[in-house]
Amino acid sequence: MSSKNRFITFGFFVFLLILVLSPYVKAWDNEDHEIFTLVDDLEASEGNDVNFYSWLGLEPTATEEDINRAYRKLSLAVHPDKNPDAKSKEKFARLGRIKTILRNPEERKRYDFFLKNGVPKWRGTGYYYSRYRPGLGTVLIGLLVLISFLHYIILWINYFQEKNRIRHYIKESREIAWGKRMKKQQTKKRVFVNDLSFMVEGDHVFFLADDGGEYVLDEETVVRPKITDVIVFVLPGWFYNSIKKQFSVKKTNSLVNSEYEKEGFSSDDDRNEVVDNLRNKTRRRRGGNKRQNSKLKS
Repeated sequence: MSSKNRFITFGFFVFLLILVLSPYVKAWDNEDHEIFTLVDDLEASEGNDVNFYSWLGLEPTATEEDINRAYRKLSLAVHPDKNPDAKSKEKFARLGRIKTILRNPEERKRYDFFLKNGVPKWRGTGYYYSRYRPGLGTVLIGLLVLISFLHYIILWINYFQEKNRIRHYIKESREIAWGKRMKKQQTKKRVFVNDLSFMVEGDHVFFLADDGGEYVLDEETVVRPKITDVIVFVLPGWFYNSIKKQFSVKKTNSLVNSEYEKEGFSSDDDRNEVVDNLRNKTRRRRGGNKRQNSKLKS
């Protein structure tokens, strides 16, 4: 799959995710969020069965006069001046906000709806952000996890598409070489599929590259994606290799300069010869390490 198609696929999944989550993000406004917070705090403080009305000792049909009377009575009991309890200030402030909601017809109507139908479990991203206030680090980690999850999905999509592409070329090549009846032949036959050159020999189909190489087509050779292939694991390795490469270049330049000072080159050709010798030594050392590693693996 080309990089353009990968970008289109990634963009499609991001758009789909936003489309799915957008109704939930905008489901509730700030007034609803305040009610949700008061409900959670009240239940945590007084019990799960306690609501605005029961805490005030009222029925849902209570009038505004009943609400004022109940508020004055309860406010005396929870007032911070009469209760040195550390949580008394929170209770008193909560009581004042609950009274305001119940005295406001529009806000009371909202609360009565949630009291009857239940407070939603998903309350929108705005509610959770305002309530828990995640820091910049938490937001960045969350975005990185989301991007990595989408990247992992795309890796699997590319994996299956690559297998299907190989399966398609094998089928088309055999059909051209063997005929519509797909009668197997043991002779070699060169065929073209979508301007690409293939060689069919028995059960095997080879891709003929422009450089003259022959590569057998086998869908089992497609590497299955691993969790370590996602961006959250790949980026640190990429940064490490980039820094290592820069350090290696600086080290080589430092060696060249030291040789230059020692030898006192008479011309640029002498200097270039030393550079080539240093690079050849580095390559030989690396080659020796690779051969040694291969022997260990065997």
